[in-house]
This record gives sequence, structure tokens and C-alpha cells, in this order.
Amino acid sequence: MGKVVTLAVGLAAMVMASGAQAEAREPIMVPVAPPGILIPESLELVATGYTFTEGPAWDGARLIFSDIPGDTVYAYTPGASENAGAPKVLYTPSAMANGHTFDRAGNLLNAEHGSGALTRWTSETGRQVIVEAYEGKHLSSPNDVVVRSDGMIFFTDPPYGLGSPYQGVQRQNEVGFSGVFAFNETTGRMVLIDDMLSRPNGLALSPLELRLYVGDTATQTLWAYELAADGTASAKRQVADLTDDSKPGRVDGVRVDSTGLVYTTCPGGICVVDPVKGEVIERLATPKRATNLAWGGPDLSDLYITALTDVYRVKTRAQGIGSSSRPAPSR
Repeated sequence: MGKVVTLAVGLAAMVMASGAQAEAREPIMVPVAPPGILIPESLELVATGYTFTEGPAWDGARLIFSDIPGDTVYAYTPGASENAGAPKVLYTPSAMANGHTFDRAGNLLNAEHGSGALTRWTSETGRQVIVEAYEGKHLSSPNDVVVRSDGMIFFTDPPYGLGSPYQGVQRQNEVGFSGVFAFNETTGRMVLIDDMLSRPNGLALSPLELRLYVGDTATQTLWAYELAADGTASAKRQVADLTDDSKPGRVDGVRVDSTGLVYTTCPGGICVVDPVKGEVIERLATPKRATNLAWGGPDLSDLYITALTDVYRVKTRAQGIGSSSRPAPSR
């Protein structure tokens, strides 16, 4: 197994260096998954009493999440006493922030419905705008965001925050489409990856970061793109159609584990998708409609789930990866 990982990492390095596109696609190395990746009996409520929770991200010790209509970002520290462990306000107002992730320095990045911008927030500097326009037109309402290990930022921009005071601010749709973008903060170059999805929402990078997964909430579908070093994409394909009108919930948040399996919110709760077969291999029912998810815990094997007024945690037999879940700091 060690040799396989070494070769795979070598491939990633070559592709990133050369900027090759579809000709050097990342192999999907998904093992035969044993039953019981998710451990349903461990599902527990960790926070409640909010209006609409979203954007979970793990900073190595705490879960960061948003209450969009509440215009507030919270931090939850597990393992503390009942009162000490209750979520605390990280900052407010939040410009109705939705999704969160972390840059290479560990700073919090935010996709903001209210401002239509991607921002960086620290306790020392407060909120700073990273990008808010594409070709001179203001973005609609950035929804979710991830960062590649070279610093490239990927985000979705549907119009959810434009027409609803509940989740944003009424503004004109200047760009005129729902976009998936890549942004190079160093050069200021923005790449439009896709403008054909109806409501692009959650997104995640594959283990070698050569593939981008994006969920489309309107069509209940999961999509994949092959990525080049400059953020351009090719070989768009539909991975799975998760439509099920008999259950509440939508394709929204998306995450990936270390083997390449894809986890997404879906009708009924959480779906684990084998991206090779395009099949759901496992499901978890949640008490309320799941809106997003993030890996957390000391070894990134806990899965935190935002669900309307609540936040839940479930134990798994997997290990999470991605810029929205940072490992615990070394002692």
C-alpha cells in the first residue's frame, strides 16, 4: 500500500507541475468499502436553538459553523463541560456567511451571502475581502469554498442570497448565472469552471486534488471535473443522481474521505457515494434535514452535520481530508 500511495503522490506532483489536464487524470483508488462506515448508533445532538445552520469546518480543535439568518459565526469546542462546551460567538455580524474553510496559514475563509464576497477573517484583523467580482460584475452569493494545497481557491456562487432577506440581501444578479469558480489569490486570476449547473452548492477536492466534486441542489446531482494546475477544468461528468422526492433534504454539502469516497447531504440525511460506480453505498438518516457536513475530532473520523436548527455528530470508520478539516495541532 505504501508504494501505491508514493506513486499516486508522484503522479499528482507531475500533473501539478506540467498543468496537464484530462490526459493525466487522477486514478480513483476506492477500496471495497466494508459495511458500517457510518456508525448510526453514535449519532448525537451537540448544539441546537439556531435558525439555519450551515458551513461546518474544523480548525483542529473546534467546529466553526454559521447561523445564516442569525448573521453569526459560532465555535463549538467538544469535550468541555456542558456550559463551557456550548457554542460561543466567534464573530457577528457575519455578512450572512454560509460556507467556511481554511487557507494554508489556517485562517478562516468565508463564503458570504449578504455581501456576495469571499472573505478572510482573523481575530486580529477582522474581515477582509478576497474577491467579490467576476469580469467587473459583482458575485451573487458565494455558497461554499475549499482551498487546494497550493493555495488555489474553489467556490460556488448560486443566487440563494439575492432574493431572500432570510438568507441574504436583495440585490441584482449581475453575473447572470450560477457559477463554479477557481481563484488564484496571488495573481488575481479567476477561472470560470462551469456556468451550466442550476444551483451549484457544496464542493470538495479528491485526495490527490486533481478532481473537483460539486453538488447541484436543484437537480439533486453530484458532478466531477478534472483539474489542471491553473484551475481550469475538463472532462465534466455526472457522478450520481440522488433524487428522492419521498424524503426531505437536498444535495448540498460535499466532503471526501482519505480513500476517495464522497459524502454528501441528500434526501433523508447523508449519502456515501462510490464515485467509480456512481452508487450510494451507505446512508445515514438524520432527525432534521441535513444542510452540510465536515470532518472533525482528533483523527478527523467524526462527521459533524449541520441540520436546520441543529448540529449533530456521528462517529465513522473513515478518516476525513480537505481544507475544511484541519488536523489537531502537534504537541
